[in-house]
Amino acid sequence: MMNYWCENNTFSINTIERYASGFPIGLDGRTTTLSLNGEWLFKFVDKVKNIPTEFFAINNSNEDFDKIPVPSNWQLLGYDKPIYSNIAYPYAIESKLLFKIPHIKAEKNPAGCYVKHFTLNQVDCNVFLNFAGVNSCAEVYVNGAFVGYSESSFDEQEYDITNFVTIGDNKIAVVVYRYCTGSYLEDQDMWRISGIFRDVTIIFKPKIEISDIYFYPQFQDDYKKAKIVGSVEVSSTSSECVSHPSVVCELIDGNGTTQILNTSVIEDTIKKGEKVFVKFCEPINDFKLWSHEYPNLYTIRISLIIDGALADRRECNFGFREILITPMKDGHGPFILLNGKPLKFCGVNRHDFHPEYGHAVPVSLIEADIKLCKAHNITAIRTSHYPGCREFYNLCDKYGILVMSENNLETHGLAFMIPKNSKLWTKHCLYRIKNMVKTFKNHPCIVSWSLGNEAGFGSSFIEMRKAILELDKTRFIHYEPDTTAGKVSDVLSEMYSTVEKMPLIGENKPIVHCRALWNPFGKRYAPEDYKDLPFILCEYSHAMGNSLGNFSDYWDLFKKYDRLAGGFIWDFADQSLKYEENGIVQWRYGGDYGDAPNAGVFAFNGIVRADRSPNPALYEVKKQYAQFDITCDGEKIKILNRYLFTNLNEFDARLELTSDGKSISIHQTTMPSIEPGEIGYLDIPSYENLVGEISLIVYIVNKTNTLYSEKASVIGYDQFILAPFIYPEKPFIEIIDGVSYVESNLEISVLAGDCRATIDKTTGAIISMDKAGVERLKSPIIPSFNRATINNDTMAQVNIKIVQFFMGAGRFKRAMKKLVPKKFIVTQSNNSVFVVIKWQMPHLKELMTIYEFLPSGCVDIEMSVIAKKELIRYGFTFGLREGIDGIVYYGKGPFENYCDRATSAILKEYSGTSEDFVHDYLYPQENGGHTEIRYLSIGGDNGILIEALDKPFEMSVHPYTLEMLDSAKHLHELAGLDYLTVNIDGKQRGVGGDIPAIAVLKPQYKILPNIKHTFKFRLTLK
Repeated sequence: MMNYWCENNTFSINTIERYASGFPIGLDGRTTTLSLNGEWLFKFVDKVKNIPTEFFAINNSNEDFDKIPVPSNWQLLGYDKPIYSNIAYPYAIESKLLFKIPHIKAEKNPAGCYVKHFTLNQVDCNVFLNFAGVNSCAEVYVNGAFVGYSESSFDEQEYDITNFVTIGDNKIAVVVYRYCTGSYLEDQDMWRISGIFRDVTIIFKPKIEISDIYFYPQFQDDYKKAKIVGSVEVSSTSSECVSHPSVVCELIDGNGTTQILNTSVIEDTIKKGEKVFVKFCEPINDFKLWSHEYPNLYTIRISLIIDGALADRRECNFGFREILITPMKDGHGPFILLNGKPLKFCGVNRHDFHPEYGHAVPVSLIEADIKLCKAHNITAIRTSHYPGCREFYNLCDKYGILVMSENNLETHGLAFMIPKNSKLWTKHCLYRIKNMVKTFKNHPCIVSWSLGNEAGFGSSFIEMRKAILELDKTRFIHYEPDTTAGKVSDVLSEMYSTVEKMPLIGENKPIVHCRALWNPFGKRYAPEDYKDLPFILCEYSHAMGNSLGNFSDYWDLFKKYDRLAGGFIWDFADQSLKYEENGIVQWRYGGDYGDAPNAGVFAFNGIVRADRSPNPALYEVKKQYAQFDITCDGEKIKILNRYLFTNLNEFDARLELTSDGKSISIHQTTMPSIEPGEIGYLDIPSYENLVGEISLIVYIVNKTNTLYSEKASVIGYDQFILAPFIYPEKPFIEIIDGVSYVESNLEISVLAGDCRATIDKTTGAIISMDKAGVERLKSPIIPSFNRATINNDTMAQVNIKIVQFFMGAGRFKRAMKKLVPKKFIVTQSNNSVFVVIKWQMPHLKELMTIYEFLPSGCVDIEMSVIAKKELIRYGFTFGLREGIDGIVYYGKGPFENYCDRATSAILKEYSGTSEDFVHDYLYPQENGGHTEIRYLSIGGDNGILIEALDKPFEMSVHPYTLEMLDSAKHLHELAGLDYLTVNIDGKQRGVGGDIPAIAVLKPQYKILPNIKHTFKFRLTLK
């Protein structure tokens, strides 16, 4: 076998130059290709020295080989183990002894040997072998002969095998090494899995072929007129000279209508080994613009005619669209313009990954991802952190997704030295960036080329920019760690800038840019340094577990400032691998396979779970990404249209009135004509005869079916309170002395009507509440200041226990063990018994609870607390007896919401079981929170009712305990109980999300120290 995998100066042998002309199309309209997808012979070896000798030889039957499907990743099929890592390189890749880099350790480098037979009936054309994706490299043999080698896992590689194939049976053999020197450039935050994971295709090309095409539009007269500018490359491997062939260029619209743009006769004679370029510049007056709102997609068809007969035909997607960056002018901008309109990216980062298929994602599932994005107002995708497959770009063209196409380059763990200024690494990088641009340059969906991710900075990136501009000047270039203030990246980009930094950038104030592991102090920018650069958050709102807090605050600022052009959430889907054992589904993350090094639960960062079911954050994204703002002044509904090209009269409006959370009326109406950027109005339905808390919910809905959503589906909405909630008064009872109590050294027992409550004086907890002798409590009612730890609470980004301790992780979990009552005060009036408890607990200055027992059998519960440290929550927790379930509540929902992630939740009355209102994060943690609760009813006649008395409270109801949530490390470990845990809170702090796995909360979402916090509610036994 060859040793190219360990040679740093070798990354491509005999690969043909990438092209954008696609596969040849025959007279029948089909591509002249043969798919080699399907069953291959396969042998896995744990180290390269064990690769079978001459397994690629024609006469080797490979009888001891297994069978494996292609495309696939071999680790998902039982060979070797997957490794999930973020920054650290796998052990096989030397990353500690810097003087030895680059070095791949042969004894730790597994390989997969693939064999496939195929039959050729005739060979009268050129035959090529295309691999759309191989991780990490492919050493290719055909009929026993070495054909070529290529690295770069997520780029296509193609070989001319014309001189290697024969009529009849042919044998392809491929050695795939798990690691190669190119792996130094692939330190992406993802599962490290191997194999031939994208399509393998035999391509039959004519000896005189259309070897490349490139088309783009030029506009005049404010996008009313356009020219199609293009270049067609014709090349020959034929021994015969061809004189005066013609090239026909056709434009085909979405309805199949064909327009011949031009027929060019090549005046020169084309000889073997020559290339001829045919230029086009054709005016078009009747066309439709392509955008994410209206993806009007055309096809350009190029036909090569020789002696009156079709010799070759190619097609590519085409869209009339233009991307420009304009500087600040007259106090406005700078802008990223799409067809002349300022663009805000409503984006996500997306890995080409699936829990069952790894990186070998079927096209149907890629399409489902895109439809899911569009249905939730996500209109932009950054291909993190490598190019997608060709089908991905075709689908984005079709559905209208703005794509930042990213180069297969990340050196996170070694970004301080690779690629930097190295001439050798620069060659690697240029190979990758050219492959991407040359392959996908015709796709209208691509609005930006990204040079890579978290790979430091140096002259390599200057060279990559030059290489792109030689190939394509129609998109802006992006690179986040660019510290040259626009000499490499056309935009100012950053990841995980906090909300507080947005106004500084928006107002062009001095900033520190790009703090990172390789640049710890960042780069100081004066206003003039970045005055004309629009700003993009290429990663923001880190959605790890229960997260995406203050997302609405970002968008309030994005809307306010011209410079802020939106961003891309990290990320789309939890990167979990699905594993089933004994009928139990396990959602696995780093370390679950004994993989090391690993980044553990950092795999779970999605706004959807691995199976694409929604995490609650998805609803907040849909709400904030909606392209209209709805307000209400009490007399009119005011709607601002933030679409770039869409009139809001293309939608309908649905107006719903509610009274105390119950729907009273729903009125469907057509939207008025509201052009982009304009404001329109709707009338508020009459509500004069309604009583209680009156709200109006304004939904904007689809008028017709679309490619990704059905008629009447909701695009966006807002809710307005027209009349406030009236909190319940103290129930009037004429009975005198209807409440009594007995106090001993151990407990306080209160009798109120047919209800009895017992307070344990040792713990201060209400240990029993019964009505007519029927107990309600499974576990005591006790103050609660801790929650099941969310990922942002643990500060997994700082995975050093002593640092986490001093930063406060687990502070209140430890403090709760030392919560003790210090003083009881029991008093009685004619109609009430008051029990006042003063408590002591670390980190609290003052804690007092008051229980007022009333003759009606209810108890008013009040808490006041002053903390020395910022609180996580303050409230009460208790368990209800078995058999009490069924929930009705009036508050925000139906899905989980927290104080910093609640704009998408609607205030209504909801009913269901406890399971309906929790959320199963793949890594168990605090979940199921609901804010703005007016009342909560659990169970039927044997249940309880909890009512807010002076302001709304927060709540969650779980079929498991906090301790169970905190101790479970996988979802399948979290078994439900037959009783419920109820949490009633005055407030729970926000979940955060600005910075990965660190809860950097805004003041309004904190529970601040040295301030008295109080709340009060009524608990009634039913």
